[in-house]
Amino acid sequence: MRNRRLVFKSLIRRSQFILLLCCFAGAAQALAQNPLAQRVLVVYDPTSSDSVNVANHYLAARSIPTANLCAISPPRADSLLTWSTYVSEVQHPIQSCLNTVGPNQILYIVFSYIRPFKLTAQNNKVYAVDQYVADIWNQYTATDAFPYPAQLHPYFAVNQAQGNSYQPFLSLAAYRAQQGSLQIYSVWRLDGATAALAERLVDQAIEAEQNSLTGQACLDLAHGPIAKEFDAGVGSGDWELYMAGVFAGQAGFSVTEDSNPQEFGTPPAPNCPNAALYSGWYSLNHYNNAFTWNTGAVGFHLDSLSAADPRTGPNWSANAIQHGITVTSGAVAEPYLQGLAYPDGVFANLFEGANVGDAFLRNEAWLKWMILNIGDPLYLPFSGGLPPFNAPNPQGSLVLDPQFVVGPSQSVGTVNLPEPAPAGGTVVNLLSSKPSVASVPSSVTVPEGTTSANFNVSVVPQKSNVFVLISASGGITEQNTLGVVPLLGGLYLNSSSALGGGPVTTAVVLNNNAPAGGTTVTLTSSNPSVLPVPSSLLIQEGSYQSVFTLTTNPVSSSVGVKITASLDGTNISSSIAVTQALANLTVTPKSVIGGNTAKGMITLTGPAYSGGVSISLASSNPSVAGVPPSITVPAAATSATFDVTTASVSSSASILITADSGGSMKSATFTVTPVP
Repeated sequence: MRNRRLVFKSLIRRSQFILLLCCFAGAAQALAQNPLAQRVLVVYDPTSSDSVNVANHYLAARSIPTANLCAISPPRADSLLTWSTYVSEVQHPIQSCLNTVGPNQILYIVFSYIRPFKLTAQNNKVYAVDQYVADIWNQYTATDAFPYPAQLHPYFAVNQAQGNSYQPFLSLAAYRAQQGSLQIYSVWRLDGATAALAERLVDQAIEAEQNSLTGQACLDLAHGPIAKEFDAGVGSGDWELYMAGVFAGQAGFSVTEDSNPQEFGTPPAPNCPNAALYSGWYSLNHYNNAFTWNTGAVGFHLDSLSAADPRTGPNWSANAIQHGITVTSGAVAEPYLQGLAYPDGVFANLFEGANVGDAFLRNEAWLKWMILNIGDPLYLPFSGGLPPFNAPNPQGSLVLDPQFVVGPSQSVGTVNLPEPAPAGGTVVNLLSSKPSVASVPSSVTVPEGTTSANFNVSVVPQKSNVFVLISASGGITEQNTLGVVPLLGGLYLNSSSALGGGPVTTAVVLNNNAPAGGTTVTLTSSNPSVLPVPSSLLIQEGSYQSVFTLTTNPVSSSVGVKITASLDGTNISSSIAVTQALANLTVTPKSVIGGNTAKGMITLTGPAYSGGVSISLASSNPSVAGVPPSITVPAAATSATFDVTTASVSSSASILITADSGGSMKSATFTVTPVP
């Protein structure tokens, strides 16, 4: 084994040497075409020939300097990384590589056919490795997100789709050049069912750059005509998709838009042949083979497991790669809609001339979260941009700040004209669809020679979310959704089920920071004997949430419990199933000659909680068959074994072994026989 390992390493070194020779001749020309190639760190696993080959292919194709190679060797056998393994085998080695190349020199980090791609963070939740590497210096945040990240990352573009308000594109290089910018990275993967497919992602990107990306844009809305949708909740997803279609049409693409609840490929929804651009939703962990992907196609699906595994399974991303897509993005777990890439912003930035590495990071709100981006970040589908996006493109818009407001605070509206107001100014008429909830002045005047004017929106406090359409007409014709929301925003449990006796991480979230003196939220449990809760919870002044731990009690069978948080007449509930710890107890073999050892196995109904699950053991005849007094199933494990030591017997004895978790009991019978 040792000699084989040495031979394998020598082959890797030789392949890198061959790479260096093949790249050198064309490096100057390629770098002249794309100077950002010098700003890519390629992370590969030297113990994986596939990873080495994909890295070599990428360096050769893009003429990335060999000094920008970074070797790491995470344990490939694991489906996800433990926190300590992530730190030692991924974070620290990549930090070392960045320090060698220059941490500010690198903008893009590309994983070359490496697994695992998920990690268990310090709070025991699962996240994408890539998004932790994006903030590898912990400048965005040093804490794990629960229930979701506390803040938008600073390169994110805050847009309002329905109000047609979009920030101008800013390249990642330009952002990072600003004083005080964070050292964050756009992190990507070259991956797929095979290493050849991972290499094809690069080849197709380069071919599309040379021959141009053509085809149609397909947008798959899900909730009916857009005119009936508020830009809030799931309606926000449809508005983003709708505006992505608008932008694609303006850029000269033919557009197929579907608003049926069925996805493309499921009648009455159409198929999407010759696809260049796609986004849509919603089926969980599923791909409809309704597309033919043109070379260079960019597409991504909005669902909670859209990139559950980029190599295999029913998820959208893995199958899109197999069928020929060039760039995709998706989630490894539950990202919430806000955590996925925003299709309108991604498309607009690409039309403005962005590469995909910038366009996706610019339109993904959070880091240290659930997202994988798959493809070549240097891919520039529209070099120089497409008209009208590659030139000044004045647009009318209606902006609300904030768009979601807790009464009685005000929101400030801004009307923006596409051209300066003429002499005497421009009168813009204003209207609220629910003036008893949110009132606006009848009009606002944009002064002569200027393009914008502000107005106040006064709101009345509400006990539940109420959405209001604010309309502007005269000089512009725009609408936007104002959400008038209660102070209490949500109650989150870190799992839908928990083993009895274990902890439940809980968060109460406000829609605004708590005022002076803090905010007291009332808590109740539908079954306090199973899941007790404190009667009240103080959210400290200036904070928007409180994260705390509840402890369940052992149960003999699964019990559903509903926890309710209440504040100022607003009630929000979350449910959890508290399950019995023990699923099974077995002893093998079923018959053992006295003096030999049998093996017992405890199986739980789910992974053990932090600290492990302690199980008491007993034997009906300890003088014949002895067991330890207890056994602990370690954290995250679902089973554990123990020895049953037997003594010599003159006649067969039936032994009952019992396991007790404090709430549930299991038993198993086996026989101790005399020596034949």
